[in-house]
Amino acid sequence: MKTAAKTVGDRVKERRAALGLSQPQLAKRVGGITYQAIQQLEQGGGTKHLVSIARALGVTAEWLQDGHGPAPARPASARSAPPERLKVLGMAQCGPDGWSLWNGDVIDMIERPASLNGVPNAYAVYVVGASMEPRYHPGEVVHIHPGRPVDVGAYVLVQRRAKAGEPPLAVIKRLAKRTGARITLEQFNPAKLFDIKTADIVSIHRVVGSGET
Repeated sequence: MKTAAKTVGDRVKERRAALGLSQPQLAKRVGGITYQAIQQLEQGGGTKHLVSIARALGVTAEWLQDGHGPAPARPASARSAPPERLKVLGMAQCGPDGWSLWNGDVIDMIERPASLNGVPNAYAVYVVGASMEPRYHPGEVVHIHPGRPVDVGAYVLVQRRAKAGEPPLAVIKRLAKRTGARITLEQFNPAKLFDIKTADIVSIHRVVGSGET
């Protein structure tokens, strides 16, 4: 049986994996494109940014296009055992007050911070929107520890139930007050306090750190 020829997307994915890069990390290295553009290219989409992507991958556009010329060597660093990684779960902005649509898909894998070593259910998210500036900025990654106690004054990721058949909504805010019936959340930009009924909360997890990816 004849083996299917490799596509441009196959070679981009192969080289990206060899360098130990996620799709968002490659997009950041290219500059001016989103990780969805990388995702579409690897799935057989257009090659609009091929030259820039090739440069970011340390190869030629010709090699990505048709495989001609010597294939790049696998980096020595990529052959070593990778560090423990942390899942980044997806959120997308969908409404006022910094609410985001929570889909729970793994959109990236990043280096696990020391504060979350040995925490099996830990995860991270990228900050969506500017409602928590100057504390957290759009695109910044925040680290979540589901097992840590959630105290008043802590920064938290709260999931709230949505309408039937729809995914939960999520926000990153500061916990300002907590009673048996409701919690009060604080945002900074614009400054505002608002309540959520305890019965509407799916989960409330503590933010334990943040940083760039």
